[in-house]
Amino acid sequence: MKWALDQLLKKAHQGLEFEDSLDYASVLDRSGDILSIGITHVKGTYKYQDPDFIFDLAIQTTLTMACAKSLKPVPVELDFTVEEIFSLTPDDEKRLIEGNTIDLYPIVWSNIYLEKPLRVVHPDAKNISFDAPEEKPIHPGLKDLEKFK
Repeated sequence: MKWALDQLLKKAHQGLEFEDSLDYASVLDRSGDILSIGITHVKGTYKYQDPDFIFDLAIQTTLTMACAKSLKPVPVELDFTVEEIFSLTPDDEKRLIEGNTIDLYPIVWSNIYLEKPLRVVHPDAKNISFDAPEEKPIHPGLKDLEKFK
């Protein structure tokens, strides 16, 4: 999902619709909480409003994340839209175009990473509690030791 600026400027007045499937399996950091990622489907449109290149993206993918309590794998469906604006002039709200191409591959990945939940819990682990253990009754012969705490 990479376009040269010349190619985008040629389609400036008619717009551009695109659809692609991306594989981010090689990008995953094995030490993170994302265990795997399915094929990511991206649909989008492009329009040019001088000097901005505006992309409206619809992103769908399935993440497999580690349960926060049991570390069991939990599938997480993501389906969201995002608007990305690229510009040749620096601006806080726009992405600066470096070089003469716009590459959406890293942009889609960063949006997936921002949309993923911070933690997930497997349905089997909902009743697991890590609260303080129940106090067991103290043997009567050891009861006097408590005053030495």
